[in-house]
Amino acid sequence: MDLATLSGFVGGAFIFGALAIPIVHCVFAHRRAVVTSRVTRTHVVFGFSAAAMAIVHTIAAIPELGSSAVIRAGMIALVPACIAFFLLFAHVGVGLRLRHPTLKKRPKVRRLHVILALSIVTTVTVHVVALLVSS
Repeated sequence: MDLATLSGFVGGAFIFGALAIPIVHCVFAHRRAVVTSRVTRTHVVFGFSAAAMAIVHTIAAIPELGSSAVIRAGMIALVPACIAFFLLFAHVGVGLRLRHPTLKKRPKVRRLHVILALSIVTTVTVHVVALLVSS
């Protein structure tokens, strides 16, 4: 397994973990996590780790752009990957805004955070499926 594939799997695991942490907390605690809680800090660590793995994955994938699998997948795989990359960093920026306990318009910013998260999961899924179908 090459570094591009491995970093993609690890990045996907961090995305899944970052997504699952607040959902699992909400299901069991019946409320959202407090901004300063350990749950929120863990979510942030997983989110930053996902962003770091996105950078590693992108750098590792550049030499693979000439491989037959990537050429077969073409723009159908590359475009959602690029979109997911930029969405991930927008998501991190919005998430950093949510870290401020005195944030005004918190529900609006939180809604944007969730929309970006769902968009990331969708574009990453399209990217992976396009690569799998072309292989």
